[in-house]
Amino acid sequence: MIRKYILPLLWLCLFIGSDVSAQQKRMPDLRFKDTEEAAVSTKDIPKGQPLMLLYFRSDCDHCEHTAQQLKGTAKQYPAAIWMVSAEPIPTLRTFEDMMGLYDISNLRVMQDHTQSMHRWFEFTKLPFIVLYDQNGLQKAVFDELPTVAAVKKALANRQESKSR
Repeated sequence: MIRKYILPLLWLCLFIGSDVSAQQKRMPDLRFKDTEEAAVSTKDIPKGQPLMLLYFRSDCDHCEHTAQQLKGTAKQYPAAIWMVSAEPIPTLRTFEDMMGLYDISNLRVMQDHTQSMHRWFEFTKLPFIVLYDQNGLQKAVFDELPTVAAVKKALANRQESKSR
């Protein structure tokens, strides 16, 4: 009698487990505010463009170093770059201005006013960087700013790659 229930229960667990992992690899519907306080969501990514999502804090030395690197290299990346933080918008505006990020065409600084990044991703150190391809599939997670070549390689790879 126990066998009658165990096998269906195991199948159910396998089905649910595979469904959850598939959801985690697809880009979630995230909603942010840009530094002008306009609402932005992942639906606003231009169709067919990959996204490099970078979670940071303005008082993090590693994050500041990453922003300085991006100032000179952002335009070379084959992806939109969204730098996201839960800090207040005035703090983000100051950071954007101090780092000279405001005039980089493929980079946006945004506020995670709903703290959705913390709900969707498990990260313990900053910056936290996740790369999605043009179809919204997660391609890689990075602990530090990847090189342009590493991003191109991850996007060219059909299978998920992780740099963690």
